[in-house]
Amino acid sequence: MESFGFLPWKKIELKMNKNKTKKKKLIWWILGGLLAVVLTYFYFGKKKEESTKVSVTEVDTRTIIETVYASGKLFPTTEVEITSNVSGTIVELLVEVGQNVKEGQLLAKIDPEALASILERAEAGSNAARAQLDNIKAQKNQLEVQLNNAKIVLDRNRKLLKDGVISQAEFDISETNYKSTLANISALDKSILSAQFNVQSSDATVKEQKKNLSQTYIYAPMSGIVTKINKKKGEQVVGTIQMAGTPILNIANLNSIEVRVDVNERDILNVSMGDTADIELDAYPGRKFAGIVTRIANTANNINGLQLTSDQVTNFEVRVLMSQNSYKDLQITDDKPPFRAGLSASVEIKTNTLQNILTIPISSVTAKEDDKTENKSKEEEKDQTNLEKAKEYVFLSIADSVKMIEVVTGIQDDKFIEVKSGLKQKDKIVAAPYEAISKKLKSGSKIKIVKESELYESEGNSWKK
Repeated sequence: MESFGFLPWKKIELKMNKNKTKKKKLIWWILGGLLAVVLTYFYFGKKKEESTKVSVTEVDTRTIIETVYASGKLFPTTEVEITSNVSGTIVELLVEVGQNVKEGQLLAKIDPEALASILERAEAGSNAARAQLDNIKAQKNQLEVQLNNAKIVLDRNRKLLKDGVISQAEFDISETNYKSTLANISALDKSILSAQFNVQSSDATVKEQKKNLSQTYIYAPMSGIVTKINKKKGEQVVGTIQMAGTPILNIANLNSIEVRVDVNERDILNVSMGDTADIELDAYPGRKFAGIVTRIANTANNINGLQLTSDQVTNFEVRVLMSQNSYKDLQITDDKPPFRAGLSASVEIKTNTLQNILTIPISSVTAKEDDKTENKSKEEEKDQTNLEKAKEYVFLSIADSVKMIEVVTGIQDDKFIEVKSGLKQKDKIVAAPYEAISKKLKSGSKIKIVKESELYESEGNSWKK
């Protein structure tokens, strides 16, 4: 009987032991899973908390020279276009492109035969007018003699009439003769005046034709270099008082040269008369020449275009005179300048200079829009008046982390930018790499300060540890 009672209890005990074993295994599995989660959390959490390699620099005082860059071409300061003042055929062309000429040197000659004939006719007309004037004057002299005789007769007849020797009719005849002669002399005076005007007019015509004839010889108005020849020997040229003459050639004084550049509308307001500049020419690599701004256009280059839209590039012409002292060593002879018109040039205009101001590297500044703009609708974002202006920030290095600081900046050069507010001298800020400054870092980010050279030792994102 006992055996029958013992067996069921044993089975129950064994079953209970098995259930306990299963529960222990389940607990261990749960504990193992929790441990894996904790380890994973700490592993990846640590990765996320890893510091970013950066280089830092101190805020310091420097001198900043703000510049405007532009490119253009080299031009002579003075260039004269020689045109024809008379019409005819070029019979002689005595210069070539690149030739040095002196002031007063004969450059070309236009066929003078036609103008010589016109001058001869003008001189003949002048002689005829002068002869007519002399003839009228001779007539006046004759009438003056007649007038004198008529006056003598009139005076005698007046006495005879008083004495009753002659009749009134005879006296009247002598009086009429006197007055008639006097009237003829007065008429001749007017004819003489008219003839004198004719002589003056014909003399002026002769003078004009002589000038025209002299202009068939074309002389250099200044010393310089022939930079362009537009006509050849045997070609026709036209020139009158009413219209511009045919261009024949150009003379330039390359001893005084300037660079003409186009400056963008964003920079033109910073450029002022008298600003100094550094000039570089492709023909002289590695050489800088000194210059000074002498002219700033008040009107944009494309103002006369038919289409003026906001997407068009608007430039203003600025002229920079090159200092002769800066290329004096290149001047071999006085009549052979070292430059040629049309050489490509780039100009760095120094528009503003500030000394002993707080500065930081340009690469340390990043621009971010105000957080308010993130919550705006698309319609509001399209409206430029509703957008907040992007603000500028730097990352201040504090122990092993950074703090994002808003700054107000001013002028800048190639490397540094002025800090008007937000930082003080000796503050340490993140200077590189820019990718981390612009995208990765934020307030509280962990950093590891290294030398800047270590940031770029390997390819890829080497700023990630």
